[in-house]
Amino acid sequence: MAGLGGVALFPSHNMQETVVIVKLAATTFLVLALALLVSCASRGSALRTNAGPAYPRTLENAGALPIQVIRRVTHIDIANTSPRSFGPSTVWVNGRFSHVIEGLAVGQTLRLDLREFRDEFGETFRAGGFFATRNPEALVLCELESEGRMYGLIVVGSLID
Repeated sequence: MAGLGGVALFPSHNMQETVVIVKLAATTFLVLALALLVSCASRGSALRTNAGPAYPRTLENAGALPIQVIRRVTHIDIANTSPRSFGPSTVWVNGRFSHVIEGLAVGQTLRLDLREFRDEFGETFRAGGFFATRNPEALVLCELESEGRMYGLIVVGSLID
C-alpha cells in the first residue's frame, strides 16, 4: 500500500518505511565503497609489493670508479675495468631506482634489464622499447652501493640511440 501518491517498495510497507529502507541501503553501499577505496590506497596495497629500498642519501660518497655503464635501449651493460671486484651490491639509477646484484668481478660485464629497476613506491624505470606507451627516461646517473659506500659510475650513452 502506498501513501501520498508514492509507490511502496514492498506491499506490506508504507511509504515512510520504504524511504528508511532505501536510505539504509544507500548508506551501506556508500560505506562499503569507501572502505574498498581506502583499502586499495593504503600502504599495504599491491603497488608496494615490488617496492625497492629508498635511496640512501646518508651514505659516504667514495668517488667515481672506472666502471662504464652503457645504455642498450632497455638494458644496461656495466663493464668493470677497475682493479677491484665487488660482492653483493645495489646498482642505483638516477638516484631513485635500484637493482640488487650478486657481485661484479674485475673485467666482468654485467647486463641488467632497466625494467627491473624499482623505486621505493614499486614504480619501474621507464626504459622504453618497441611496445612502450610512454617516452623513455634518460639515464643520467648510475651509482654502485657496496659495503656502506656509494661509488659513482661512468654513464656512456644516456639516451636511446
